[in-house]
Amino acid sequence: MEYWIGVDIGTTNTKAVAFTDAGEVVSHYNQGYEMIHPEPDFSEMDAEIIWSAVKYCLEEVLAELDGPVKAVTFCAAMHSVMAVDSAGKPTTNLVIWADNRATEEADKLTSSDLGRQIYEACGTPLHPMIPLCKFMWWQKHQPDLIDEAYKFVGIKEFIWYKLTREWVIDYSLASATAMFDIHELVWNELALETAGVITEKLPRPVSPYYSVEAIQPDSLQLDESAQSKISSTRWVIGASDGCLANLGTGAVTPGRVAITIGTSGAVRVSANKPILDGHKRTFCYLLDEDIFIIGGGTNSGGVVFQWFKDGFFPDKSEDELTELADRIPTGAEGLLFLPYLLGERAPIWNVHAKGSFYGLTLQHTAAHFAKAVLEGICLHTYSIVRILEERESIHEIYASGGFAKSERWLQLLADVCGKRVCLPESVEAGAWGAALMGMKSTGSIQDFQEKLKDLKVSRTFEPDTEKTAVYQDVCRRFMKLYEVTKSV
Repeated sequence: MEYWIGVDIGTTNTKAVAFTDAGEVVSHYNQGYEMIHPEPDFSEMDAEIIWSAVKYCLEEVLAELDGPVKAVTFCAAMHSVMAVDSAGKPTTNLVIWADNRATEEADKLTSSDLGRQIYEACGTPLHPMIPLCKFMWWQKHQPDLIDEAYKFVGIKEFIWYKLTREWVIDYSLASATAMFDIHELVWNELALETAGVITEKLPRPVSPYYSVEAIQPDSLQLDESAQSKISSTRWVIGASDGCLANLGTGAVTPGRVAITIGTSGAVRVSANKPILDGHKRTFCYLLDEDIFIIGGGTNSGGVVFQWFKDGFFPDKSEDELTELADRIPTGAEGLLFLPYLLGERAPIWNVHAKGSFYGLTLQHTAAHFAKAVLEGICLHTYSIVRILEERESIHEIYASGGFAKSERWLQLLADVCGKRVCLPESVEAGAWGAALMGMKSTGSIQDFQEKLKDLKVSRTFEPDTEKTAVYQDVCRRFMKLYEVTKSV
């Protein structure tokens, strides 16, 4: 039997997943790592540690397989950037999406006509997370860094260089930098001028289907048996994790939205052309040359629930805490929670936003707080769904990410959004999306629908119409609460 491997390089861990041609998971390894916060608002990672995790996961999966691998395809978290020297050695830590040091630069750009032009060309809302704003910060605080660096690359480009010794970036990840023209598929001159970086210091943009026939012989430590399994393997560069999660959950068809809630979260639909929002609330990234992913990312994901559990219920498991919340009536009897502990991206794009509880009375208990936290995360997620519905009706949600392991959380999302939530049989959406891209790159399939039409759903969660009606009113209060408190 032949296998397909998807390598998903995330914020908290890397996973390598081997699939059969039918999408069955036959081997899965992951390894975690930590963020680095050297100063307030700084969020970084050690790229060499991530490379070690990629190597470990690939080596372990390959050792476990009993047949050859047709393709290894990569997906990675968006918005990371670091400097490297001519030998490919990092000269800075990897600055990731959670980094907010460029807040001042993003604020100035967002309110300017220049910012509007860049958004219309590049499709990425302007926020401290994006590499463009990080370059602007470096210009101001570390100008020598830009002059002295050989290249500026993200984590997948670094991993690809380790394997192939070439500096390239796929269109999908490039489209998340706010420096790549999504219409012309080239680096955008206006954005590069604003960033203060020249094309020669960036990787060469390539199709997400770009592949090589072999990797550097010393890049992975494999025995003879494992080495034989990759003797005819294609190594495919792939796309971004968010876009591939859409593909992996089948959310590349009309009326279907993909919602991922892991450490952070995202809500995404697909289109066959670039679609930009007049209010700059949503992003427009490329999956490939013909499929665009429209949506919004959110900071208010599992990290918020984890904060609440660790800080207030350290002795309870996540299941116990969601069960406690489930006993409380819909709407937490008037208690609202704004989940903006890390500022927020879509749809408010306000790095200064703060979290809050509102509506407290003597009747509220610890369980009410748990309910309000879960509802707050889902209500914010729904606020992005509502914006996407302005363009096209959405009738079902395909869920992925860590929250998809909780039946109570999935049911709550269905009730809040008033839509059926489908749980694919494999929740490894990004890795499976990468494997599908590998199949298309090698010519094993001509169209993704050849595989997606047989996508297996393990369970569906139908909305409770009575609860949905209550949540429509709660959502109005939730949105109004943010608007009337944001000035303070």
